[in-house]
Amino acid sequence: MITTTSTTYQLSPRVTLTPGDQFLVSGGPYYRSSDGRRIPLAARGRLTFIAVHRTGARVLVEARDGSGTVMLHLAGRRKSPVPGVVARQYKIRRRVKG
Repeated sequence: MITTTSTTYQLSPRVTLTPGDQFLVSGGPYYRSSDGRRIPLAARGRLTFIAVHRTGARVLVEARDGSGTVMLHLAGRRKSPVPGVVARQYKIRRRVKG
């Protein structure tokens, strides 16, 4: 499949993310322990947008947090080979005025 890269992401009909925009993210993969607790495995909170990569139905957003660059899985199917890890998609909640 062909991967396309774009420097904008349409968050809503009125909001478009461009490089350097800050946004809030939630969700992402987590580990379900034997006693039922959810342990988050991913970046959350305020991130800075870099680019969006699309391959078929899969949409990945490249962003920067305090520790480096992260890839956020927003759409498309994904499955974890590790038992107990739930590969949940991220949700971009809103753009943050920075």
